[in-house]
Amino acid sequence: MIEKIVEALRTDILLGVKGIYHQLSPHGCKYPNIVYKVISDVPALHGDNVELQSRVTVRIHIITKDGNYHNIYRRVNRTMTDLGFMRVQAVDMIEDGLKMKVIDYRTGVDAL
Repeated sequence: MIEKIVEALRTDILLGVKGIYHQLSPHGCKYPNIVYKVISDVPALHGDNVELQSRVTVRIHIITKDGNYHNIYRRVNRTMTDLGFMRVQAVDMIEDGLKMKVIDYRTGVDAL
């Protein structure tokens, strides 16, 4: 699933990001960039004592120096909803002089 997200974000050339990273962006990287991670993977549906589906939440940070992330956010949101995710929340943040949009997306995943 994560591979599909990264592939979809990387193929969207209109995003205009300088990199897509897992869990944290490296020191000295270029901006804007995207950081993603799974923040929750919990059982959601059971039958006959077997997990049938889990609920997965992915957090995406759009990190910029100037706060100009609105177009990137629209593209990310479209990409994630096309992949079957639902936006759960979005928060604007400032940390260490960087301006970020942090978005959580959730989906159900059938158990293997």
